[in-house]
Amino acid sequence: MKKLYIILFLTFFVAAARAQSLSLQDITNLATLDANDGNNFLIQGKPFKETYEQNVGGHILRHYKSLNSKSESIVIGDSFQSNAGTHLHIVNYTTTQRKYLLNLLAQATSAGLAKNFQGADRYNSIYVFDNYLYTVRIFLKNDDSSGTIEVKQRDFVNYD
Repeated sequence: MKKLYIILFLTFFVAAARAQSLSLQDITNLATLDANDGNNFLIQGKPFKETYEQNVGGHILRHYKSLNSKSESIVIGDSFQSNAGTHLHIVNYTTTQRKYLLNLLAQATSAGLAKNFQGADRYNSIYVFDNYLYTVRIFLKNDDSSGTIEVKQRDFVNYD
């Protein structure tokens, strides 16, 4: 009888455990994809579903929720044009799981991104990383309720 309780407990524990759906590399890769390729990546390659679209200043933003975890959401959108005429993308990943954010913060440190800023404001601990392709901003709410990672493609001019 004890074994049955242990098996039931372990089964419940495994069913309740959820893994993080996206790595930092996944999120930065989304910043290089157009809206259709990003949609395919999230729906077919990862466990996300599109919840709605939003038109902001002529740009379509697509909002997604994780199918595995109610705590993860991501927003991708059509590119915006920089002053140099380059089309750039921004990806926003939000989660209510602090451990997911700390894991992504550790990935940013180990991925070779340069930390340009670490500080805090009234609401968030803020970390800014970048390389020649992306700027990654990580916001951890001070009340541990949630956090956001914003990945923005960097505008650079290719001198060929």
